[in-house]
Amino acid sequence: MRIPKELSELFQEKHFANYPFVEVPQSFSDERGSIENIADGNLGDVAIIKSVAGAIRANHVHKDDWHLSYMVQGSMNYFWKDEEGKEKIVEVKSGQMVYSPPETPHKMLFLEASSFIAIAAKNRSSENYESDTTRLPEDYFSS
Repeated sequence: MRIPKELSELFQEKHFANYPFVEVPQSFSDERGSIENIADGNLGDVAIIKSVAGAIRANHVHKDDWHLSYMVQGSMNYFWKDEEGKEKIVEVKSGQMVYSPPETPHKMLFLEASSFIAIAAKNRSSENYESDTTRLPEDYFSS
């Protein structure tokens, strides 16, 4: 797995070993609680996105941009097509993070009311986002 150049050296190949899942690269805990550093580096956008049960997000492909999606609350089915065009799906639950590389078709189907943090290389200005994004037909993924 190619590590995005915008991420710091905290992220190593081992953190991407269970792709599309990404292991949080750094965490700390003490008597007060814990801190999990889910992203570090030269990032373009960080957003909290909330979705209702049954909502579909993404269903697109990015030319150059990539995303880390950290599920804060709820769950989703995450769909993508691998390099051979084979459709894959995993369930993502609270506390898990998935990676959407450039040129990888992907879709999110929320199984319940959910909140996730989306971290991207590019900023999310309308012009940047739209010029890098190709929307896919609703039936692109079989499920």
